[in-house]
Amino acid sequence: MVRSIYASGAAQHLNPVPNAAVHRGVLVTSGVLGKDPETGEYAADTAEQIRLAFAQLPGILSEGGAALQDVIKVDLYFADRRDRTMANVHWERLWPDPAQRPARQAHQVDLAGACRFQLVAMAVLG
Repeated sequence: MVRSIYASGAAQHLNPVPNAAVHRGVLVTSGVLGKDPETGEYAADTAEQIRLAFAQLPGILSEGGAALQDVIKVDLYFADRRDRTMANVHWERLWPDPAQRPARQAHQVDLAGACRFQLVAMAVLG
């Protein structure tokens, strides 16, 4: 049975969507948003949205029973793909060892409203 994760300290979705779901040892996040978890508002600029999304990921993983080293794939969704270089500082902070980084793919998509960035991660629980 699927277990939904509504992580404390993470921005919640407006729709009835959990931050992540776990099933049979696999955790998949919903879109991890560049919203301030306190206010529920998107940060004004893209760099801050990227920072907020990456900052919320470890807590979401933890509440689902996973850790950063369990992540095997991360999809980054940008309103403007040229902004992907702004994600690298956070990527390298979370996964400093190049030999132990998850797979990653960047996408340019049409994001709703003030959203400029979101990420989705997949982890295998050990």
